[in-house]
Amino acid sequence: MNRNNVRGGAAGGRALAAASLGNVIEWFDYGVYSFAAITVGTHFFPTSSSVAAALASFAVFALSFLIRPIGGVIIGSLGDRRGRRDMLMLTVGLMTLGTALIGLLPTYSEIGVAAPVLLVVARMIQGFSAGGEYGGANTFVAEVAPSGRRGLFGSVLESGVLFGYLSGAAIVIGLMHVLSADAWKAWGWRLPFLIALPLGLLAVALRRNLEDSPVFKKMKASGEQVASPLADSFRRAARPMFLTAALVAFGNSAYYLILAYLPTYLQTDLKMSGDAALMLSVLVMVTMLVAIPIFGRLGDRIGRRVLLAASPIIYLVFSVPMVMMLQSGNQTYVFAAAILAGLALAPNASQYSAALTVLFPRSVRFTAFTLAFNVATALFGGTAPFIVGWLTQATGSSFTIAYYQMAMAVLALVGVSMMPETKSLTADHDAVMGNESLETAVAER
Repeated sequence: MNRNNVRGGAAGGRALAAASLGNVIEWFDYGVYSFAAITVGTHFFPTSSSVAAALASFAVFALSFLIRPIGGVIIGSLGDRRGRRDMLMLTVGLMTLGTALIGLLPTYSEIGVAAPVLLVVARMIQGFSAGGEYGGANTFVAEVAPSGRRGLFGSVLESGVLFGYLSGAAIVIGLMHVLSADAWKAWGWRLPFLIALPLGLLAVALRRNLEDSPVFKKMKASGEQVASPLADSFRRAARPMFLTAALVAFGNSAYYLILAYLPTYLQTDLKMSGDAALMLSVLVMVTMLVAIPIFGRLGDRIGRRVLLAASPIIYLVFSVPMVMMLQSGNQTYVFAAAILAGLALAPNASQYSAALTVLFPRSVRFTAFTLAFNVATALFGGTAPFIVGWLTQATGSSFTIAYYQMAMAVLALVGVSMMPETKSLTADHDAVMGNESLETAVAER
């Protein structure tokens, strides 16, 4: 066995672990905040209604999405000029600070209106850092992954999203069952946020010991960094930004409908018990958590485009039948439909890092990919539950869920049709898509 390959694989594994832990922490926070929303709301907002408290808490949650594109542009530009590793240390440090801060804040009863203001500040810190974390981690992993394993590495990174969310939710639910109701309300709700502190310190330590990606080190040695990565992104990467946004709009709208909207829909419209809805959500996430790396490895063998196209095609064909299964009232059909929705999304989600990041020229990759991802997430991902919920109420038809997701699927297929196969393309290029230079680079490899 070649010793260089062994060392390279070990180094790639360490890099993957360090990058993935940041994704885990980011979504750990989302899981904790989502499942502790009512308690957080009652402590930070002047209301006696648990529903109003939850709504106020979720409004602050939504605000963090608005700042994500700003954080992505600033951190992405620094990442293209100063290095991938340094920005990954910054993002995980800020995320840890914002999450732990929530666990330490005084409440409304203690400091009045300053409490919700400080909560918003903490969420803004988290949103700003999250804006650079996902794009930075995906860029870094794509540039350090061993040849022929970029799909697997990227898919493990994607699974970190689900693992983090599940872990955060599990800790909140576990503490609520272990502690008395009074203890949870008085101080127990702070513990899940504070757990992020040691996790974050571990992530910072792991990332500090990493070298920067070979691609960036080569850029730095040749003085290839550009003065304005944002301006150059629109000049040199407009086409990959569009198709990335198209694919992310489909994937993230499906993600948020499955993880955020479906549990509420099952309980309010289909009258399913809260425990059954929670169990179904966990089953869907575990199914995706296992399936995504399998499809990631498959992409290394058969190519990226076929898997990116598979998910929207399945949604086009089965969205209406899945809604019919949900409306049947048969719990077996309901569970099957939800699990099918999650499993059908896994091929697409498994290829984001491997297929999309390498479409961008290396000199603007961090900025351009992060901007496209965050804008699509803000416009189509975070808003999907609200839009679908509003359309369902306005039309009185649950099939709006299917029609909305079918429209997103068509958009994704437009994006896939515009891109070349990138299975054999390395991340070490500065070719521009759209004027045949990237297509030539693909063909030559």
